[in-house]
Amino acid sequence: MARVNPRIGRRVARMPGVKAAVRARANRIAAKACANLGEHRAEGDARIEVKRGRTDVVVSLVDVAALSIEYGRAAYTNRAGRRVGPMQGLYVITRAAREG
Repeated sequence: MARVNPRIGRRVARMPGVKAAVRARANRIAAKACANLGEHRAEGDARIEVKRGRTDVVVSLVDVAALSIEYGRAAYTNRAGRRVGPMQGLYVITRAAREG
C-alpha cells in the first residue's frame, strides 16, 4: 500500500518555484484590486495591502469600513440620527481574485 508523507504539503509549499508562482499570482491580484478600487474611489483611505509570509501571501483591503466596501451594507441610522442608505458591495478583492 502506498504511503504519503504527511509533510508533503509543507515541502511543496517551500519549493522556490511554488513560492515564486504564489507571489506572482498575489501581485496580479493586488494590481487588479488596486485598479478595481480606483474605479470607485472618490475619497477615503482605503488601500490594498500585500503581506508576504514564509510560504503564503495575503492580499487585503485595508480600511475602517473594509467589510462594507467589499460586501456592501444594509440601510441604517447612524449615531447622529441620520439615515444612511444601503450600498452594494464593490467586491474589489473577490473580482480581482477571479480575474487575476
